[in-house]
Amino acid sequence: MSTQTPQHSGDVTVVDEFAQAVASHADVTTDQAVLAERGRDYWGVGGVAGLLLRPHGRDDIAPIMRLAAQHHVEIVPRGGASNCSGGMMPTAGRVLLDLSGLDQILEIDTGNYCARVEPGVINSDLQAALEPHGLCFSPDPVSAHLATVGGNIIENAGGPHALKYGVTYNHVLSVVVVLPDGSTIRLSADDDGPDLLGVVIGSEGTLGIITEATVALRPIAAVTHSLMGAFATAREGADTIAAVIASGVVPAAVEWLDRSGIAGLQQFYDTGYPLDADSIVLIDVDGTAQEVAHDQKIVERVLRERATEVRIAEEDKARAALWYGRLNAPNSVVQSGKGFFIGDVTVPRDRIPEMQEAIQATAARHCDGLLFIAVCGHAGDGDLHPTTFYDKDNPLAPSALEAANNEIIEAALALGGTITGEHGVGTEKIQFMTRRFTPVEIAAQRSIKKAFDPAGLLNPGIMLPERSAAEPELDAFGAAVRGALTGGISPDPRAPLTAGENTDIAVNLGNLSLVVGADATLDQLNGYLDERGVTCAAVPTTGQERTIGELVATATGVERAAIRHVLLGADVTVVDGQLPARFGAETMKDVAGYDTKRLYIGAHGAFGALRTLIFKIAVKT
Repeated sequence: MSTQTPQHSGDVTVVDEFAQAVASHADVTTDQAVLAERGRDYWGVGGVAGLLLRPHGRDDIAPIMRLAAQHHVEIVPRGGASNCSGGMMPTAGRVLLDLSGLDQILEIDTGNYCARVEPGVINSDLQAALEPHGLCFSPDPVSAHLATVGGNIIENAGGPHALKYGVTYNHVLSVVVVLPDGSTIRLSADDDGPDLLGVVIGSEGTLGIITEATVALRPIAAVTHSLMGAFATAREGADTIAAVIASGVVPAAVEWLDRSGIAGLQQFYDTGYPLDADSIVLIDVDGTAQEVAHDQKIVERVLRERATEVRIAEEDKARAALWYGRLNAPNSVVQSGKGFFIGDVTVPRDRIPEMQEAIQATAARHCDGLLFIAVCGHAGDGDLHPTTFYDKDNPLAPSALEAANNEIIEAALALGGTITGEHGVGTEKIQFMTRRFTPVEIAAQRSIKKAFDPAGLLNPGIMLPERSAAEPELDAFGAAVRGALTGGISPDPRAPLTAGENTDIAVNLGNLSLVVGADATLDQLNGYLDERGVTCAAVPTTGQERTIGELVATATGVERAAIRHVLLGADVTVVDGQLPARFGAETMKDVAGYDTKRLYIGAHGAFGALRTLIFKIAVKT
C-alpha cells in the first residue's frame, strides 16, 4: 500500500529529512507553484509532491535512490510529462524526481548505427542531432517534441512508422537502470536468458530509473512518397490495408481517419479530406528510388481497386499537405476549446471495421453528453485513438465520457484486442486490468514489481490494481524473477519446457500473425509456412526436429534475437502449480501491464512451460 501522507519523526517529516540528505546530489525545490506545475502531465492530471529533485547528473540517481530506500520515501519519476494515462501521481508524502535535465546526447556512433543518451533527451532533439548524419531514431510518437527518450522506453512508444520499423522495444540495445534500492544494473538486448530488458521497457517507471540508454539508429530513407485512399465503407478500407500488406509491400506508415473524425475536425480546420468518405487511409512508402517506385505502383493498384478517390503526393510540399489533416489533429483538439479525451485501444488489424462501428454506436448512445468521437490511428498496427469531444459546460458530459470510454475498451477486448497499444495503463486504465488479465496473470505481474521494488517505493499506484483475494501466491515465479535480476536463474533440468501437446498451426493473413502450438516441430512449421507463402523470422531452418516451444525456452544468440523482435504473445503455465496464463495477444501493439512473456525467452522452464506462441509473420517476396 502506498504512503499518502508524510511520515513524522519527532517534529521533522521524513521527507524533510530526506531533502537534507540528498541536497548534495540534487537541486531541491519546495516552491508550491513549481511543484504544482511539474506534477501534472499533458492532460493536467497529477498532484503536488512534498518536494521536487533535479539531479545534478546521472551518477547522482543511485545515491538518491539509496537514500530514498533508507528513509522509505516514495519516488515519482518525471520526464517530459507528455503521458496520456495519468502515469505520474505525486502527493504530499512523495518526492518528484525530475529527470528532464539529464538531456545529454553522450555519443552518436555512425559506424555502428547507435546513439548513447541520457533519459531526458527529447525525441525530436535527438532526431535533429541525427539528421546531419543521415540517421534517425525510428520511434516517432506525435508527442516527439515533448517526449523524452527515457519516456519512450518506459512507455514503449510507437508512432505512425511503427508498422515497418517497430516500436521502441525494437530499437533499444541496452539501458543502465538504477533499481529502487539504489543498486545499478545494465540490461542488454544481447543478454542470454530471460529478457529483462523487455520487461523494463513499457514498465511505466515502476521498476527502475533509466539513467542511460543505447538506442539503435537507421538511415533516413532516401525517398518517401505518400498516397491517400478514400473509401465508401470501413470494411473496404480495412480490406485494402490487408491487400497492401499481403502483397509483400511493407508501408512505412498506414494511418486511418473515419467519417466522424473528418467531419468533426473540419469544424476546427480544413483537413483537405473528402467529406463524403466513410474512412480514409494514408500510406507512406519509403526506401531507395527504385524501391519506392516498385512499392508505390503496387499500393496504387490496390487502392484503385476499392477506393472512391486516390491521391498521390511525391514532393515534400504535397506530402505535408496530404498529411496535414491527420498530423494536425492533436493541435486542433487543444485549440478547439472543447473538452476532449484521446483514447487508445488496439485490435487485430482485420477487426478495425468492427471496432469503428462499435465506437460510433457508443457515440450515438451518448449523444446527449458528447459532441462526437473521431477515430484516427495507426491502422497498420490496429492501434486506434478514439478522440471524444464534449462541451465543458454540459453537466451530462462527465458521466457520458466515462461510460463511452468503458464501452470502447470492452468492445476492443471482445474483438481480441487490448486496453492500450501505446499510451500505457497509468492510473486511467487500472480498473480495466482485471478485465484484461486473470488473477493469475496479475499475480505474476505483481511478482515482477515485488522482485524489482520490494518496498513498493517507485511510482506507486501506477499500472497494477489493488490485490484481490483471487490472486494466488506465486512464490516460485517471484523467486525466478529475483534470480534473473540478481545474476542468473538455475532452472530445474527436469522442468517441462512445453505443456499441452498442442501442435496446431494457424496463419491469419489479414493480421499477418501466426498462432502455433508449442509442441509443433520446426520442420512442421516451416512446411506449413512455405505452403502459404509466408515467413516468420523466429523460425530457423536448422535443428528442425526441435519444437517451437523448445526453441523459445532455450534460445540464445541469433535465435534469441530473432524471437525477441517478432514474439507477440504466449499461452503459458506459471510455475507455481502450472497455472494457465496468457501474456500478449495477436495485437501488433500492446502495452497493458508488464511484458511478462519476455521472461519465458531462454528461461529453460524456470517460469513455467509454453503452450501456444503467437508471432508476427511476413509475406514472401
